[in-house]
Amino acid sequence: MSSDNQANYTKIGFFMLTACALIVGALVYLGGFEKGEDEFLAETYFSNSVSGLDVGSDVNFRGVKIGKVKQISFVGMQYPEVVESDHRQKIYVEMSLNKKIFRIDENMNPEKIMRRIVAKGLHATVASSGITGLSRIELHYPKMKVDDKDMPWVPRTIYIPPAPSILDNASDSLTRILDQLNKINIVDMWSNAVHTISSAGLALDSMNEIMETQKGNISVMMDDLREAASNIKEFSNEVRANPASLLNSKEQPVLEETL
Repeated sequence: MSSDNQANYTKIGFFMLTACALIVGALVYLGGFEKGEDEFLAETYFSNSVSGLDVGSDVNFRGVKIGKVKQISFVGMQYPEVVESDHRQKIYVEMSLNKKIFRIDENMNPEKIMRRIVAKGLHATVASSGITGLSRIELHYPKMKVDDKDMPWVPRTIYIPPAPSILDNASDSLTRILDQLNKINIVDMWSNAVHTISSAGLALDSMNEIMETQKGNISVMMDDLREAASNIKEFSNEVRANPASLLNSKEQPVLEETL
């Protein structure tokens, strides 16, 4: 009886070991335990928040997944030699990129090829994945010029410069507008506007007063202008009817010999 139980336990144990081996094999086949043979590393640094980005988040190039986020940290923790606090507080993001996507085989240097792509203007941006609140890394060529700054440390892997997202650009623009508005003295501007309007009102009142006091003179002046216009019209009609009148006077002078 005991021998039968022992045989059953042996079968159960063998079955469990076989099942574990199959599970481990499936995980390895599906990429659950990557050996790193088909990947190479790159890194970037962000000054703004990377909220929604996590280890395992996708790294895309023009919408195509080419890797994943492998590590998120601070620059100061990865590079202790960095002294400046502004640099130490930057967000360090390490990415694992797929060699096969870039057609990089064993005989090619992934760093050399990737650096050549980066030199053409490739940048990394944190992009939102929609209403889920998750984020991803987008590698792309920005249409707007990005002011790339040299880092005071030597990156251990391939460095891909960061580029601000559309939301970051909009936020920065709004911040600059608000700063400009804060610098404007609204009280002084309103006072100047009220003073200008008051001055314009006084000028109009003065003009109306002048028009009232000079009303008679203006009427006489208008009558004179109408009379002058009538005379000019009459003279023009006479010249048109008798052009020779411009050369000959109506009253001929008397010659002295006839006196």
